Amino acid sequence: MKKILIWLVLIFCCALFDCFLVKKLPFSSEITIDPVLDQRICDEIKYFPIASDRNEAELPCQYVDSWMAKRTFGGNRHHEGTDLMTTENERGIYPIVSMTDGVIEALGWLRLGGYRIGIRSSSGIYYYYAHMESYAEDLTEGSNIKAGQFLGFVGDTGYGAEGTIGQFAVHLHVGIYVQDANGEDVAVNAYPYLKKAESKQILADYKKLADFGSATYNK
Repeated sequence: MKKILIWLVLIFCCALFDCFLVKKLPFSSEITIDPVLDQRICDEIKYFPIASDRNEAELPCQYVDSWMAKRTFGGNRHHEGTDLMTTENERGIYPIVSMTDGVIEALGWLRLGGYRIGIRSSSGIYYYYAHMESYAEDLTEGSNIKAGQFLGFVGDTGYGAEGTIGQFAVHLHVGIYVQDANGEDVAVNAYPYLKKAESKQILADYKKLADFGSATYNK
């Protein structure tokens, strides 16, 4: 009986210790982001990342909270973002705009993400857009980007060698990464921030997308 009580006490202490770690570890997928960081992300995101057709006046995509959902391509892993599934499963139609100001830190092909853009804000938060069909002209690593700036079109690139398409439905993967105490980027759930940004849509004339970079959208 005494041994059983000792084991119960040990289990209880371990549970308390685990709980303490979960609460103290910064930006763990198991904890809530602290209020200061939460507000910083909210303040930085000025626009929803897919522009809406001004002639339709509705959100051009559907999405759910798939945070940490299981993924198997490339090995067992978890989903570190939110997938915005376009209303029509057709690449090269839906324009992507930057949610924030920042600087392009990464541009080009990734085996998982296909054609992607990574933008680092002045606060150090990294905003990731993946599976793009194409890029806007004159974008290079190091380019300064303004919130609402046209980045390219939604596609279905990725899950293979450069140029691979058609491995999944057309969508935009959006990821948000913050730096931990060691300066490493750690993913946080983008879903709640995208929900808040739904009211911050840019309206584009989908019939004039050749002129999208000039005067066919409202801010």
